[in-house]
Amino acid sequence: MKSWQAWLPLSLTLLSVGAQAAELGAVTLLEGGAKLLRGATWYKVATGTRFEESDILDVGERTQAQVEFAAGGVVNFVGPATIYFTPPPPKVKESPIALVVAAGWMKVVSKPPGLQLRTPAFNVTVGDAIVVLHLTKTLSELFVEQGDGRMVELAANGSDGPAHDLKRGEFWMRNASGAISTQSRAPKIFVDQMPRHFIDPLPALAGRLKSPPTPVVDHEITFAEAEPWLGGRDRVVFERRFTSRLRDPAFRKEVMPVAARYPTWDRILNPEKYEPKKTADKVEPKKAPPATAPAPAK
Repeated sequence: MKSWQAWLPLSLTLLSVGAQAAELGAVTLLEGGAKLLRGATWYKVATGTRFEESDILDVGERTQAQVEFAAGGVVNFVGPATIYFTPPPPKVKESPIALVVAAGWMKVVSKPPGLQLRTPAFNVTVGDAIVVLHLTKTLSELFVEQGDGRMVELAANGSDGPAHDLKRGEFWMRNASGAISTQSRAPKIFVDQMPRHFIDPLPALAGRLKSPPTPVVDHEITFAEAEPWLGGRDRVVFERRFTSRLRDPAFRKEVMPVAARYPTWDRILNPEKYEPKKTADKVEPKKAPPATAPAPAK
């Protein structure tokens, strides 16, 4: 048995121990295709699918999906979009639900304790408010339709930058150069490009749901799908989360050339690198024979 195979069962057992994730809400509207990542497995999404802390919702191109939270609040997405429902900080009560979002259009109706939208450009926290967010690889736009909130700019290394108070009617934009600008109202080009149904209030549909659908497995996450999360701000979390995929030879083969990027995996796959170095045996100097008295003369 290879050395990494001996390590793997123990590491998987340790990483699987933990509290069960809390259910946050449900997908109440789906027009198009979407899938949900739980653990390291992708599941097909249907109307009524429940989502939990640490789930990732991937909304396909031109797909409309709406999620409603058990604690109140609604988010409607138009894909392509990816949303990570991050776990709350430990021992913090009544903290806003945090969503990591990288791309797409979304309309957010937030209710106390609020929502935090973590984007590559800025973090936005809102309590009782309605905002519209549009994210691309080069552009981040935010319109405050109702209520207020707070925005914190993010530096290139992910650290917090300047903070701004958000007020009703304001439009904020961060371009590819990283410059932030604001206007007192949403510009016409933003309104024209915005999904038409965002103009109207979002419907509350959770009350129409019946029993949740049975989850249907789509596929296990591939290394190509996992790599963006492994290189993001929550790298350590996802490195632990996807450790079980090292069982798959194809996944493991893709990891091996870059295993040094992932310390936990490198220790599992290349344990010989972390074994204590053997020191050369010390050679004890030869002791001189004890002196003997000269023989008496005859």
